[in-house]
Amino acid sequence: CAHPGCHRPPRFCEAHHVVAWVDGGLTNLGNLTLLCDYHHRQLHHSDWSMRMVDGVPEFIPPKWLDQEQKPIRNTAHDRPYEHAA
Repeated sequence: CAHPGCHRPPRFCEAHHVVAWVDGGLTNLGNLTLLCDYHHRQLHHSDWSMRMVDGVPEFIPPKWLDQEQKPIRNTAHDRPYEHAA
């Protein structure tokens, strides 16, 4: 699952359109991310939102959770060289 802090493996996830299909979002890898059922429902039925930045999903928490709504991402899936100095 791409949601920060979640470690569900891909076999327990489903594809989520970053830009909804009904809003013209394409069904391609640049507009899809894997989410477990819990986080998929949370994204659709809460004030969480997400966006894709350079192919990496970023999640924006609701204002009640983070006044600045600073985007966060799941770094568990980063490649080792992304953190090299």
